[in-house]
Amino acid sequence: MMGYLSKFGYDEVYFNKILLQNIENDPLLKQDDALKKALCELVSQGGKRIRPLFLLMATDLGSYPKKEDCYLAAVAIELLHLSSLIHDDIIDHSPMRHNVLTLHERYGAKVALKLGNYTLNKSLELFSHFDNPSLHLQLAHTMKQLCLGELKQKEDLFNFNLQLEDYIEKSHQKTGTLISVSLVIGGLIAHLSNNELDELSKLGHSIGIAYQLKDDISDFTSLSSSLGKPVGNDLRQGIITLPTIFALEDDLIKEELMSLHLNKESSTFDSLCKRINSGHYIQQSEDVCQSYINNTLAIMNKLPNLKPKMSYLIELLFN
Repeated sequence: MMGYLSKFGYDEVYFNKILLQNIENDPLLKQDDALKKALCELVSQGGKRIRPLFLLMATDLGSYPKKEDCYLAAVAIELLHLSSLIHDDIIDHSPMRHNVLTLHERYGAKVALKLGNYTLNKSLELFSHFDNPSLHLQLAHTMKQLCLGELKQKEDLFNFNLQLEDYIEKSHQKTGTLISVSLVIGGLIAHLSNNELDELSKLGHSIGIAYQLKDDISDFTSLSSSLGKPVGNDLRQGIITLPTIFALEDDLIKEELMSLHLNKESSTFDSLCKRINSGHYIQQSEDVCQSYINNTLAIMNKLPNLKPKMSYLIELLFN
């Protein structure tokens, strides 16, 4: 299954070759058939490969870095992303992801946890190829932020006192930080200046927030069949996203929202999700999303060589 890499002129066949070679030639996997089968299934599902795409886009800004370095880092960042998804699904007890059973549902939590740990380890092993302290500091910071974001989400289940600032911080930790580091690592491989690296980091932050917002809005506005989970699943799990934060500002719905808990009747969640979807809270959230898209476009003006491809990607992601 081809993702976005080939669409943007990158060598997706080469990317997949490196990815599969690192799996098939790993002595550890030869000793564990269940782990190898699960990982091969996961890799074969493909995906958009958005984070590798961001990394490769950033490498284009430099003076001809080695292809093998660029794609090795792209594979490593994809493995780090996969690891974060696997661990998130286990922690959140998610049965489905994009209409596909999650690994812990198919193979059990033990295999899924081993696979999450393995993909993280393999990612770091591939990144160890790069003798660049700044790159490894960036990775360490990113892993810390990913963990903090997941812990914060757990702490804040059914916390109806969250503000916009809390939501933005958590969204950056869970989504923006990995997009930012993808761009920055690409920039480091391409030997970009510190000013250019700073702009790439800001770009990743802005796109990441917008991307998370789009996903959280879709949780209320999309059909259950396309989501692969119930409409308003975040709210049903106690995860307070921006549409709910805006709804909590409305006295007509605030009291009912604040009475929710994990064991509340499904019909109550159904009713409140419909009211959030039909209210002005979705438009408010879309306005915030658009502000981050606009900010992304403004940052791109400082990176003109990145602008054509990045503009096209934003069009694909948000239109």
